[in-house]
Amino acid sequence: MRKIIAIVIVVFILIFGFRLYKKITTKIPPGLSEIQKQAGVPVEVSEVKSETFTDYISLTGTIGSDEEAKISTKIPGRVTGVYAQEGMSVNKNQVLITIDDLQLKIQKSQIENQIIVAQSNIDTIKLQLDDAERDLRRMEQLFKENAISQKQLESYQLKLDTLKNNYQSAIKNLQIVKDNLKLIETQIDDCVIRAPFSGIIGIKNVEIGEIVAPGQVLMTLFNTGKLNVQIKTPENYLPEIKTGQDVIIEIDALEGKKINGKIKKISGSPDPKTRMFIVYASLPVIPKDARPGMFVNAKIVTRAKENTIVIPQQAIFKENDKTFVYVVDSDKAKKVEVVTGEKTDDTVEIISGLKTGEKVIISNLENLSDGTMIKITERENNQ
Repeated sequence: MRKIIAIVIVVFILIFGFRLYKKITTKIPPGLSEIQKQAGVPVEVSEVKSETFTDYISLTGTIGSDEEAKISTKIPGRVTGVYAQEGMSVNKNQVLITIDDLQLKIQKSQIENQIIVAQSNIDTIKLQLDDAERDLRRMEQLFKENAISQKQLESYQLKLDTLKNNYQSAIKNLQIVKDNLKLIETQIDDCVIRAPFSGIIGIKNVEIGEIVAPGQVLMTLFNTGKLNVQIKTPENYLPEIKTGQDVIIEIDALEGKKINGKIKKISGSPDPKTRMFIVYASLPVIPKDARPGMFVNAKIVTRAKENTIVIPQQAIFKENDKTFVYVVDSDKAKKVEVVTGEKTDDTVEIISGLKTGEKVIISNLENLSDGTMIKITERENNQ
């Protein structure tokens, strides 16, 4: 029995010893950080260049137009036709809206009849006036021959004067009626509302059958050939903004398309509701699909420094109130202290610490230290 126990113990010791030996002699596989140190931490880089550094104010706004019209009616009445919809392109003088003109046409017919009557009255008085002038001439001859008295002559003169006054009154009355006709014709014309210029319909606030009043805005019309950018600006930025300044315009709806414009004018007073001033910028290159009302991001350039070293913001990191970057030193990361200047949303000015031609690391900074092996995995950024 003791012999069996001894054999079991020996076997157990041999097995335990073999496992212990195996564990000691087996090499522990390296971790991710160790592998990266050996193969190089993957990084992206940006070449240090000397360029123009721009400082700007970032604001928002919308596309507008130098030529805008609020389409309204001069004539109250019921809308009988709406011939343009929002976003539709229209030509100058194209019919947009019609207003019921039936009553005006009835009035026109009545006035035309009044003109006929007034003209007939003039013709009748003219005949009477001609007769009265002939009678007066005969009476004057008879008066010279002492065939009639002064009183009789004066009665003929009075009749002629009365007819002359009636004739002048009839002519004036005809002119008044004709003026009324012109007014009615103008009102009838105003029942057809046309586009004052070629452009695109913005908003439409009217439907067929609706009763509208003079001055009521029924549509808006924009000339898409004369677009601008209207930037909402707080008053504290106004001292930094002047006409002629450059503006970088980015249109969200057109996949962030960027256009360079210039400040044209600044509104003289703020919007009473928002207290914002409107800064108007030109849109020299008009994208095909640009429409009034589209949202834009605008960067108004307030300052530009030439021959300045500028690098991406993501290359910068701080330690103990000091600013550093990693530059590429052969196949290693080299920690370099820098002094920074002006900043924008995505770039920073470097006053000292870097020189053109060097390459700064802009990714994976958290896995780097001075002397870490690196591997450039992306085409270097030459912005």
